[in-house]
Amino acid sequence: MKRCVFSTIILTFILFTQIANGIDYSIYDLQYQADPEDLNSPHVGEDVNSIGGVVIHKFPGSKPKVTLYDPAYSTGWGGIAIKDFTTEKTFYNTVNIGDWVSLTHTTVEEYRGNTQLIFEAKSGFVVESTGNDLPEPISIEPNDITAPVYQTSPEGWLVANHNAEKYEAMLVRVENVIVTEKDLGKAQDNYSLERYENAGPNDVCWVADYMNDQVEENDYHRFVSLGRRFCSVTGIIEQYKGYKYYYEWDYYQVLTTYTGDLKRHTNADLTGDCMVNLIDLAEFCNYWLWGTE
Repeated sequence: MKRCVFSTIILTFILFTQIANGIDYSIYDLQYQADPEDLNSPHVGEDVNSIGGVVIHKFPGSKPKVTLYDPAYSTGWGGIAIKDFTTEKTFYNTVNIGDWVSLTHTTVEEYRGNTQLIFEAKSGFVVESTGNDLPEPISIEPNDITAPVYQTSPEGWLVANHNAEKYEAMLVRVENVIVTEKDLGKAQDNYSLERYENAGPNDVCWVADYMNDQVEENDYHRFVSLGRRFCSVTGIIEQYKGYKYYYEWDYYQVLTTYTGDLKRHTNADLTGDCMVNLIDLAEFCNYWLWGTE
């Protein structure tokens, strides 16, 4: 009997220690949601520790944001944003691109449809390593993050599905696309990209440049214009969800982060493969000099 009581005390102590210390969740643990109708983190509202990931982007603001990536989940559910609520912006000002950062006592929040970790006075972090490789963008089709459709009841821009949820806070790339519309969305700062060739009815996604630190004026990068063709556009996926004055919006957008995310097509690319090389020179010689194709 004494042995049983002693074992119970030990087990209780172990469980209490685990609860007190917290579980070190992966980004996947915090992001993954099996129910397609419930997009919130299963840990929303909880105080959590996380093994974290590699810093891939920093965005300034009144509540600056740091985006982390875990290479163990390179195809989905592997990215998350950390919002720094501290007065001194301790987390934001200390970490650098390429740092692997783990976190303690952060609060899981859903903000405008995005799962985020709130870093505040109670929170802590450790830079586990520096100089880590940054991820290669996930190559996806525009219809993997299908653009929303404007509706009148309820009024607003709404997506037909949330298939892009697994890419939230992850770096993606769409290739061989053209700008078809501008001044879209709730803030009228989105533009649409459509597959340049053989586009289907849903081969359109939305992009925004508000997180691009090389936008010089207005809401768009200087490369963006109607009819502009890009070999590729790269950015971080963000969901934008909300409701105000009977107007509702819920869509996903690719957020470019610097000029290099926008790879323009050039007329020197005669073969249309988004590369300028000797093959284009041969094409030029055959067609323009000798009149053959």
